Amino acid sequence: MFGIKTKIVAAVRRQFYRFYTIRQDFINVNPIFDTRYLDEEICDHALSLVSSPLCITPKNKNNIAFLASELSGMGGHTELLKNLAQALPKGYKSKLFLTRKARSEKYAALKIAEIGKYSEIDGVDFCWKNEKKMLNKLLKQVLEFSPNVLITFIHMEDSFAVGLIALLKKHTEIKIIFCNIGSQYSSLGMSFAHLIWEGMPATAFVTQKYRKLKNTKVLGLCYLTKENLPKFSAQEIMTVKRELGIPENALCTMTGCSSYKLFENGKSSYLEMIKKLLEKNENLWHVLITVLDEEQKKILKETDMPNRFIVADFKPNFKLYFKCADVFIDSIPFSSALTMVDLMSLKVPFVAFKNKDNLAFTFYEYLPKNYAYLFENIFDMQAGIEKLLSDKEERERIADSNYGHFLENFEGNKVAKKILDADSVDSEIDEEQYKDFKAVKLVPWGK
Repeated sequence: MFGIKTKIVAAVRRQFYRFYTIRQDFINVNPIFDTRYLDEEICDHALSLVSSPLCITPKNKNNIAFLASELSGMGGHTELLKNLAQALPKGYKSKLFLTRKARSEKYAALKIAEIGKYSEIDGVDFCWKNEKKMLNKLLKQVLEFSPNVLITFIHMEDSFAVGLIALLKKHTEIKIIFCNIGSQYSSLGMSFAHLIWEGMPATAFVTQKYRKLKNTKVLGLCYLTKENLPKFSAQEIMTVKRELGIPENALCTMTGCSSYKLFENGKSSYLEMIKKLLEKNENLWHVLITVLDEEQKKILKETDMPNRFIVADFKPNFKLYFKCADVFIDSIPFSSALTMVDLMSLKVPFVAFKNKDNLAFTFYEYLPKNYAYLFENIFDMQAGIEKLLSDKEERERIADSNYGHFLENFEGNKVAKKILDADSVDSEIDEEQYKDFKAVKLVPWGK
């Protein structure tokens, strides 16, 4: 009976709730690069729900709107949005519009409070049963704010948010900058952007060649301004180490990421490497900050890890935890992007992984050129970790060098200015520089 009821509900949604239908179509065909045909369907449906507004010219050139689906408690696009809101120059006014406002306020209350210091916050609580009402409501909110620029941080499957973007593109002169927050995923909505904000040339190349969209602009990642970087005392760090169970004179390595980045084809080369490190170095503790599903827990159990391996849940104050690491270890086989910038700003030395099997899963272009601790295989990566662990002066040298790279390339004031000044697209990126990579694949949505 339950199965029949579920099928009936799904059939009704598909018949009457078009945003829902397109979202499901997107999920079912994932992972694909070129989603322009779904964007066209979203646009047609959005136009049918809203009376055609007049072409609207923004009244205030210094009004900046942000559009996001739902904020999270730590890291990722939420952090990027917060950083940009904080880094906008004086004289600019910003407002954040959410499509899942109540959920954001419930599950990311601290981040909402932080963003609220720099930006007004509005939005709707979208559900499929009232898509026409909600679309008109959100459209009205945005038009009343009258932004000159709208920058998106939406989830890849948020067909409702894409409907709003489609309307703004067609009926207003608002400049739309689409932040490619999940370059390793398929994404709806990119085709409505005036500019697609890319973090590095490799992601721009993937968008140009495989997503079939040429209007990319490499703008990097926007981080905190220098004066707002967090500072932690030795006592705070020691308190967290005790909480984790790390002895006072022990060495600590750490990894923090979404758990899918550590597994592939039912196994984890990452866990195997950490086990070898712990077995070889008796004074070493390793902390993994993540949330494992049941299958991943089973793989971890079968790895038979030494008891100096600690799994901790995600932390809202994750930067304080990162400071506990003598060496931070990148995720394998899927590297982590924003985490590298976190570590540079915190002066925490790290080793990074370059995935030559898949260009979409590697972020080496955020690092200093010829970075000495970037590795393409497990064997060399383990050796690099041990080299840093054994040499405190080298750790300090790398930390200082990386901090200088951060100030030059990711400091909030510099990147915010670059974003606001962006008025042209990249030239076509030379494919030859990525010839040594193998397949270019996307992560299935939902990972």
